[in-house]
Amino acid sequence: MAGQRAWANCSAARAAGAAPVRRSDPGYGPHLDRDNDGVGCE
Repeated sequence: MAGQRAWANCSAARAAGAAPVRRSDPGYGPHLDRDNDGVGCE
């Protein structure tokens, strides 16, 4: 993934092998973290 943009959705992150996405990872966005625990697409 180019730059620091967040994944559009979890399907895209999973397809790229990037899920789960942690808050400190490139590609993380709050819209991916439904329970706000710092890990998206769990």
